[in-house]
Amino acid sequence: MLKHFFTRFQKTLSPKRCCLIFNSVKLSGRRCNELFKKAGVTVGNGFTVTPPFYFEFGNISLGENVYINTGCVFLDNASISIGDNSLLGPQVRLCTPTHPISPKERLGENRITSQPISIGNNVWIGAGAVILPGVTIGDNSVIAANSVVKSDIPCNELWAGCPAVFKRSIK
Repeated sequence: MLKHFFTRFQKTLSPKRCCLIFNSVKLSGRRCNELFKKAGVTVGNGFTVTPPFYFEFGNISLGENVYINTGCVFLDNASISIGDNSLLGPQVRLCTPTHPISPKERLGENRITSQPISIGNNVWIGAGAVILPGVTIGDNSVIAANSVVKSDIPCNELWAGCPAVFKRSIK
């Protein structure tokens, strides 16, 4: 609790320190909100994050009434945006960085590239799902547990599998 007390006087906070404090101290919703804002995360009203939760740079935008379950990891080299009323199950991974396939290219200056991830409103992502760089998930869509999403998902659809494939439309 003492760690958190001293952060109240700081205007900014490194994402690494934010994760450390968030995952080790039980905080009220208001203090959690303050902590994330100091680390650069944009948050809406009524969001809930269940620890442990890990992110790298604070390039995250959470809408209103977003729920992030335990054990989620956001590799946010590029921006990650999550729309209102979206739910993420436990152990979900959102990964914006990637690297070239060619070994020669991986040794060059541009070893890591990043593409943003955008998740629409009222999206449900099941436990253990992995969302890869550059993916956009449309409003009201559902990603089944343990799916690997490597392409854009249209609105109102259920996708499942590794790699995720279309299963059916949602009405």
